[in-house]
Amino acid sequence: MKRTIAYALAALAMALAASCSSDPEGPVMERFLDDGTYGVKAGETRRVVIPVTGTAVSVPQGVGTARLLVLGRMRGLEYRAVLLKFDFTRSAADSAKTVASARLRLPVQAVSPENASVLVSFHELLEGFDDADTIVAVPAYRPGPIPDSLGRTTHELGLGEIEFGLDTASVNAWLSGRRPLPGIAVVWAAPPDTNSTVEMNARERGTDPCAVRVTYAGGATGSFGAAADYTVVTFAEPGPSCVGGLARRVHFTFDLVGIPARAAVHASFLVLKTRGDLGVGATAGDLGLGLTYLFPYYLYAPDSADTLSGDFRKGTGVDQGTLDPVVSQIIRLPLRGFVPDVLKGLRANRGLVLQSNLETGRIQRAAFASFGEDAPYLEIYYTLPADFGGAP
Repeated sequence: MKRTIAYALAALAMALAASCSSDPEGPVMERFLDDGTYGVKAGETRRVVIPVTGTAVSVPQGVGTARLLVLGRMRGLEYRAVLLKFDFTRSAADSAKTVASARLRLPVQAVSPENASVLVSFHELLEGFDDADTIVAVPAYRPGPIPDSLGRTTHELGLGEIEFGLDTASVNAWLSGRRPLPGIAVVWAAPPDTNSTVEMNARERGTDPCAVRVTYAGGATGSFGAAADYTVVTFAEPGPSCVGGLARRVHFTFDLVGIPARAAVHASFLVLKTRGDLGVGATAGDLGLGLTYLFPYYLYAPDSADTLSGDFRKGTGVDQGTLDPVVSQIIRLPLRGFVPDVLKGLRANRGLVLQSNLETGRIQRAAFASFGEDAPYLEIYYTLPADFGGAP
């Protein structure tokens, strides 16, 4: 009887050992090793750096709603002209009056550096404009400047000089309708000093706008505030720069082919080096309005890689925030689900586009390094799921 029980226990032990060493019906198909563990190695976390090419793309936008008008130059930005449009509608009584003298008021609020000024001349525009227009170059105007009563055609615009005489014959022709005035262009009469600006009130500020002021024969006065105004800004420097107000965006392109589709992406970044020596954050006038130097940015995946297409200007947002454009530093913009979506085939890789998030309201510049060790790149951290064969 004891021998029978011993044989039964031995058989049971052999059956249990066989079932533990290999179970073709169970969820685990690898045999135990001699030390009792599986031959499986977890995938290690890998860091990959992928080169990025940044290309500047012009996407014209209007800036006719800014609260300040600017003339001058600042780190590649050229504030070439201020456009003014006036409504000369008058009462029946005033319509019969003759203008004896007239002045153009340009209410300067800030200059940089201290005591900066710009030499300007005034010209009649050949066509009208509106605040909502997109104007990327100084529009056509009559080549002959509008003189003052003494025949002078150039004027120094700065904090101490904000009113300038206008030829009364021209003003009477404008007001009577004999020579309709589409607008006045205030333009450089000579190139201003580098990095100097003069800023004056725009009508959007809500107080003391640019105006034509007249004195009629007999002493009565009148004032015609700007019905529309516009700063014409140009920017021609090469290299990756985001410029609000023009607008200039940067299209970043790259190749993700080297990353396996089954990679588990834990983090990914677009890494950029800002060029503080080229950035424009805030003018003296901006600071007077309570604005800061910070550049609000918006990063998106475009709906088209064709930079001439309207779909390139829109897409799926990836990141937004602020950066300091006047400080040289490394910044990392998180890409969140963009890289995993591309690897899984859920999104086409058309690159990423960086722009000012205030393109139509504020003129700023954020510049980025493009060569050498400071060139832009993608930084991606991922692991590969481990195989039971032990290979990550």
